[in-house]
Amino acid sequence: MPLGPGQRVLAVADDLSGAAETAAALLSRTTRTRVLLDPRTATPAPAGTTTVFDLDSRQLPATGAAARLTAVLTGLAPGTLVLKKVDSLLRGNLAAEIAALAATGRGVLLAPALPTAHRTVRDGVLHTDGLPLHTSNAWRAENTPPPRSIAEALRVPVALLGLAAVRGPAGLLRTALRDALATGLPVVADAETDADLDALLAAALDVDPRVALAGSGGLALALGRSLGGGPPVPLPPPCPAACPLLVVVGTAEPLAAEQVRRLTADGAALHALDPGASLPGGPLPPLRPGTTVLTLRPSGPPDPAAARATVRNLARTAAALLDTAPGPADLVLTGGETARRVLEALGVRELRPQGQVHHGAVLATTPDGRTVVTRPGSFGDADSLRLIARALRPPTAATPPARPAVHSPPDPGRPAPKPPRTSHDHAKGPFMNATPAAPAGTAPTAAEKSDALPFIAVTMGDGAGIGPEVIVPALLDPGTLSRIRPVVVGDAERLRRAAELVGLAGRARIVTVEGPGDAEFTPGRINVIDLGLLPADLPWGALSAVAGDAAYQYVRVAAELALSGAVQGICTAPLNKEALHAGGHLYPGHTELLAHLTGVDEVSMMLSTDTVKVIHVTTHIGLIDAVNRIEPGLVERTVRRGHDALVRAGVGHPVIGVCGINPHAGENGLFGYGEEEEKIVPALEILRADGIDARGPLPADTAFFLAGRGDYDLIVAMYHDQGHGPVKILGLEAGVNLTVGLPVIRTSVDHGTAFDIAGTGTADPGSMIEALRQAAALAPGPTG
Repeated sequence: MPLGPGQRVLAVADDLSGAAETAAALLSRTTRTRVLLDPRTATPAPAGTTTVFDLDSRQLPATGAAARLTAVLTGLAPGTLVLKKVDSLLRGNLAAEIAALAATGRGVLLAPALPTAHRTVRDGVLHTDGLPLHTSNAWRAENTPPPRSIAEALRVPVALLGLAAVRGPAGLLRTALRDALATGLPVVADAETDADLDALLAAALDVDPRVALAGSGGLALALGRSLGGGPPVPLPPPCPAACPLLVVVGTAEPLAAEQVRRLTADGAALHALDPGASLPGGPLPPLRPGTTVLTLRPSGPPDPAAARATVRNLARTAAALLDTAPGPADLVLTGGETARRVLEALGVRELRPQGQVHHGAVLATTPDGRTVVTRPGSFGDADSLRLIARALRPPTAATPPARPAVHSPPDPGRPAPKPPRTSHDHAKGPFMNATPAAPAGTAPTAAEKSDALPFIAVTMGDGAGIGPEVIVPALLDPGTLSRIRPVVVGDAERLRRAAELVGLAGRARIVTVEGPGDAEFTPGRINVIDLGLLPADLPWGALSAVAGDAAYQYVRVAAELALSGAVQGICTAPLNKEALHAGGHLYPGHTELLAHLTGVDEVSMMLSTDTVKVIHVTTHIGLIDAVNRIEPGLVERTVRRGHDALVRAGVGHPVIGVCGINPHAGENGLFGYGEEEEKIVPALEILRADGIDARGPLPADTAFFLAGRGDYDLIVAMYHDQGHGPVKILGLEAGVNLTVGLPVIRTSVDHGTAFDIAGTGTADPGSMIEALRQAAALAPGPTG
């Protein structure tokens, strides 16, 4: 049951980073949120504002934590929806706080899964990266052993809602939840995907709107998707370049040292504090412009008993450093306890979240205008701090962004404004945007034309595949430099070998550059940001963990360039998923990897040929899981993303065909169990009411036939093979893969690494040329 924008929501967390994470999740669908560090001083919230309290109870005795939660639950206005944010690793006073929720008589639904961080619940056991919590090292900084199940963590009997019930028909899920709540026990729900959490939330609101919700940021995101509301609050203007940035790392997570190392490799100054000292020894140097990292010097295994004193010393040191700054400095604070103590030392009592740099890395402003990014200590990969710092302080000045790349998803219930109607030229294809003619007497010079072209980062993909062999001829194609300014992120020597293989060594000049701002664009020149990750003897056509890791690094650097504003689009050569995983990067493919790197919770894959274009509701999951995941909200958001992409590309009023799930789209109940009526029809009704011409549900075979003859601008496929099969038959050689919903344009070839022909010089570059053309058509020009 969707919630209205006026819904009263009280959210509470036990530490500051959790409160900020929750507020950012709710911000995605409400007009604004605020995080209060002291509930006792709360003032009435303006209309359309959701308040999130940081109870600062993580380190309290259990009775104290329960008392603080009970205090804020007392005297709630009727109809207030309660969300208790819990730690996704079950740390803190979970048992006492769930007991306090249950004492209100509301009934409690606990769903701690956090799919985006690979934390799932199966059979009532929390898993992290596929391992049961008690077999992982995630609790290494705690002074108690990890629980073997959620029931053990709660220390009371629970009613378990298993995956079979969660993924069953909505009516059966509601019945199972109603029966579980009737036991009077806390209800613990299994969940592995965002769709599972969406289903649980919808069932809970239908069964009993008074039920107390408890969960990680995953459940908060589900609630955010259900809330209505207006657009996000406008982001504040960027801080001047002279404004210092202080990064305070107060976490014992093993990955923190590597995060700091990569940030200092970018030029950040480092202050390391001895855990037993209040200051890092001697007078503190002034906090200079640029980035400074304050962290703890490694001193063996973390001492849980001394953790709080250590964090307070870290906070006092941070405050002392900030006192040396010539003016207000921005902050990045990792670890909820650290964030809280630093802000207390600065007298900050309220944060106003604006969005997220990546999941959990929440950008907020303070009432006095300071920018603060908070992030749980266990969140983010090795490049987390580097991404945050580069978002706040772009590394290149050649094309500075108008604003750090912070993402607040748009309201799916409100379509983007349509541009004036334009003609739809099928001969060119709907992604071919013509360049407007210059006014008479003001024809632009060649240099001016070049300066207006978008920078496109071209990632080399798996170096053992055909990526290098299709990139070289595509970048030498006469039309490429007339549309874009391409810069390859990859390996210069591998490209030189590819040029020899395809017979273009005499025409191609492979030149290494530091970044797009250093590149020159003349015929025959290929600019490369050379990461130098591939060995000279890397064989062609063979699976390689080294090549898989390098392919990840190419995409990571391209994402950083895009987030900083240095490039306006990304075009990717193919990577090999098995090699990517062997290299230590467990993503299903480019789509999910780029979503993670750019901090986006949900994107869609669109395949484009001259004959047909298709966007997918689900992609890289099993067929049974795909059918379970499909629901009206996901269908609606997917159609809107496809519609908006076509409108931006010049299709004034797209006609969209939406496939059914079952053969013949169910044929009025003859096939399946009414999935079309339950999962697709409600979305189509909302879309049509908003003026989007979405037709269906259609039998898939009929839909693609009609699209092939030009009846539809876009087909919406429900699952991977339903869309990929027809596209590959109708236009594989010139097909292009687009990721829709990212903060940057991304196109890709629609073929794999083709290990069977890699190194032979016979790969067809047509799809790469088309991918670059469509990147040019969709990408904006540079902003500076």
